[in-house]
Amino acid sequence: MRAVLRRVRPGHQELITHGPLTVDLRAHKVSVSGHEVALTPKEFDILECLAIDPGRVVSRQEILDSAWDAHWYGPSKVLDVHVAALRKKL
Repeated sequence: MRAVLRRVRPGHQELITHGPLTVDLRAHKVSVSGHEVALTPKEFDILECLAIDPGRVVSRQEILDSAWDAHWYGPSKVLDVHVAALRKKL
């Protein structure tokens, strides 16, 4: 249910542009300066959480709640690994 609601997002724009970064929420595609960047689904979920409201500080817990299932249990260090991979790709 959460996944469906997350995809619907009434009132949210489908294309987010911030500088050279473009995030297409509907197609799940990301490009930097016109070049498409291949992201894993988890990396995309993290980027989406950050890109929806650029400039706002997002807590680790907010990212974990947004990108992972509410019943997921594991070390929060996994977020660091995904963010490092995302930074490298972008």
